Amino acid sequence: MPTVMFLLGPMLKREIVTSGLISRGSNSLKNKDYVVAAKLYSKAMVLDPDDAVLFSDRSLCWLQLGDGKKALLDANRCRKMRPHWPKACHRQGEALMLLKDYEGASERFWDGLKLDPVDTDIEDALREAMKSLKTSRSRSMRAN
Repeated sequence: MPTVMFLLGPMLKREIVTSGLISRGSNSLKNKDYVVAAKLYSKAMVLDPDDAVLFSDRSLCWLQLGDGKKALLDANRCRKMRPHWPKACHRQGEALMLLKDYEGASERFWDGLKLDPVDTDIEDALREAMKSLKTSRSRSMRAN
């Protein structure tokens, strides 16, 4: 007797596999197993390279692992796919904060706040970025 997977069309099989990878990735993320989550999201991206949420979630993994460059690459890809999604802006800003580009982070958080003016997480992140930018500039002026 043929297996259920054999009876399903190739597109549906791919959706089922992708869904399973995403679910396992989300569980790993919740359990703070960021390396495993990033690997699972990467596998899901092979099957569904146009899913902005996957890039957002993997960006979060890289942020938690302290890899600002990878986090920014994924956040930029996410934003390119969904330019009007506040979370994409937030991910970009968080990655730029990790890279100590406070001005760039402020700009991305501001972009996100324009898209969702009531998002208090983005508002708080913008406030923190502006504070870090001010501190950074003060230190730079004292050093000169």
